[in-house]
Amino acid sequence: MKKIQRLLIATLALLLMNSSHALEIIDVRADHWAGQSIIHAIQNGYIYVIDGNKFKPEGTMTRSEFVSALLKVIRRQNEPVVQATSFKDITEITPNKKSITLSEQIRMAFGYPDKTFKPENAINHNETMSMIANITKNNYAASDITSFKDWQNIPLWAKRAYIKNVANDLYVNYPDSLTFNPSNNLTRAEAAVLFDKVAQNLDKVQEKYKDIYDSLPDDDSVGLDFDKAEFIAENTLNLAPFATNNKVQVYDIKKIIEGGNILIGTSMDITKSRKDLVGREYVFTAPEDVYTKEGTFLYPKGTEFYARAEKIGYSAWRSKPEKSLVVFHKYSLPSGETYDMAAVPFTKDGKVIYVNSLTPKKVKSLNNYKSSQKQYLIDVAHQMAPNLDYDLPEGKTIYILLTADMVIPLSDDYLMLREKKTILEEEDI
Repeated sequence: MKKIQRLLIATLALLLMNSSHALEIIDVRADHWAGQSIIHAIQNGYIYVIDGNKFKPEGTMTRSEFVSALLKVIRRQNEPVVQATSFKDITEITPNKKSITLSEQIRMAFGYPDKTFKPENAINHNETMSMIANITKNNYAASDITSFKDWQNIPLWAKRAYIKNVANDLYVNYPDSLTFNPSNNLTRAEAAVLFDKVAQNLDKVQEKYKDIYDSLPDDDSVGLDFDKAEFIAENTLNLAPFATNNKVQVYDIKKIIEGGNILIGTSMDITKSRKDLVGREYVFTAPEDVYTKEGTFLYPKGTEFYARAEKIGYSAWRSKPEKSLVVFHKYSLPSGETYDMAAVPFTKDGKVIYVNSLTPKKVKSLNNYKSSQKQYLIDVAHQMAPNLDYDLPEGKTIYILLTADMVIPLSDDYLMLREKKTILEEEDI
């Protein structure tokens, strides 16, 4: 019987901390040259899987996708945008508009001579080298790139970037280590390797790109003392115009989304209230990265919200389950960190309100109840019917009403998601 590693042949299995299952990427073998970097890119939210569980390592990245990911790598995605973009092809509906505008603001990315950014164009090696060189320190020992076979194919405007990035080992050239292929489009696998290298070499990033959290202790044994948190600012969250509250408190080591705010979650399960059981768990996922109106990053796309059936309502004449009370009790970040939360599906007249459905009337403001969470819950109780109809198809997006403050600790895992373990199953056959 020959001993083999089953997943080595078939898939790359990722185990996220505090997760009950491994995520199998079906189009990346465990011995893929960029395998570990792909793991890190997914776990850190730099690049997302496609079509459920595919990474498409040979696929390309758009220019807007790349700047959005690179901002996350250097942890500047929560920087407030204070200026309008000068790119004439960027509109309010442009994907990753905030990231494009922010990358221009901090001079990480530049457009074309015709004052366009071309956000949907595939990004090539020259452009990625330029962006990385823009954010790294200038105190480097210039390297000789003439040993590379195709160095003369590098355009004049990009040569300094290649020299700098080779000196800092912030480049990728696979499978031929002596070839740049400067005009080739960057693949998703190459992007994962680049992001991994930059993340592991943040000391080479210019000081002006360092965020305030770099001063936190590196020692994992040093905990964060929330009682001594320093208040930074009050922000506004506007995921739903009819929320009872829209305040977010930003501290140096935590963020607090106040009770009464409304979040958005997409159902990952088919939910049938007439077939529900007390204790049954349902999972919802954040469809997009979430920022405050001021640009502060709160939590990433893929954050999971866990709901539990707490109570079943029965028909008075048939003694059969008719409705169920579903309560959200915890959330989990893509890094695997899990924290408590308290929320319910936002309802009107006992019916769950879907995103893009008719806008319900605004409920009474929470402002008068900041000193009394109990009084707030009493006054908005009509938004949380004790037994509500709850039939949801998989993939349906709903509003989630926070019934208590949701605290997001800025732990080491939140700021720089640590390396997780991969599981390779070995089996004798």
